[in-house]
Amino acid sequence: MAFYLSRKFSHAVVGPVRGLFRLLYFAMVFFAAAIVALAARAWYPSNRYRAIRPDLSRRLARMVLLASNFRLRYNGTPPPPGTMVVANHLSWADSFTFLSQLGCRFVANHLYGSIIGFSAMLRSVGVEFVNRMSFRGVGPARRLMTRILARHESLMVFPEGRTSRGETVRPFRAAFLQVAIDLGVPVAPASIRYVTPPDWPPASVVVGWEEWPPLLVHIWRAFHVPRITCEIRYGDVVVSATSRHVLSEELHARVTELYRPMPQLAADALRRIDVLSRVTRDIMWGDTRGREIAARR
Repeated sequence: MAFYLSRKFSHAVVGPVRGLFRLLYFAMVFFAAAIVALAARAWYPSNRYRAIRPDLSRRLARMVLLASNFRLRYNGTPPPPGTMVVANHLSWADSFTFLSQLGCRFVANHLYGSIIGFSAMLRSVGVEFVNRMSFRGVGPARRLMTRILARHESLMVFPEGRTSRGETVRPFRAAFLQVAIDLGVPVAPASIRYVTPPDWPPASVVVGWEEWPPLLVHIWRAFHVPRITCEIRYGDVVVSATSRHVLSEELHARVTELYRPMPQLAADALRRIDVLSRVTRDIMWGDTRGREIAARR
């Protein structure tokens, strides 16, 4: 089993079989939740749907997490409605974990919106998709965020702009934080990390979506593991700031303080692990490290 670099029976045989059955179960629950969300959106008037959407989102996200065998733990007080929540970004699972807690809105990468079925369910619970890889996407994203916060809805933002293996908290991009300053809304820092059982590879490999391999392949691999624990920590609300750069630095410091880095594989093991079926990093981010990793194989 090249993915886990292990010949243990539980890793090489039980894990893939468990992952397949759990993936099928996850798909059924996910699409059932999507149908419920879409039906509610079609049935209720817009104002009424906006009122029930936070509670509906929380319930549906908890169903999806339960089907994924994720266990959620949190520390601190979840921020109130109307708050911009800022956190580090590790995986596709981040949205479901925060959604199950806060029933919040998201501004997500437009690439998620290209996944048929996945995007329909996310849109129905209030996720908006913008092109975060282009400066042209900043203006439309700000307008979307302004409408969301002006309605006193909570908004989740991942200022790192991309997922990672959770070795550290990457620098924040300040552009989207300007909306919070313009509207004078509170901003709350939060951190998220994942934990796998002791005899399995670290969550940095199992859950962290560093190179963006195909989504279904990545989810299937994550489902090999018997269970995954998600730990969320909330910090104190930041009420005001003089500029978005000052706010970005303060939030980055607070999220870094809250965050406990996830264990990482050794560099030689990481080079051998089967997570790059093709050089996706170079295509996605213009980053040459994908080619360097492929060249060392």
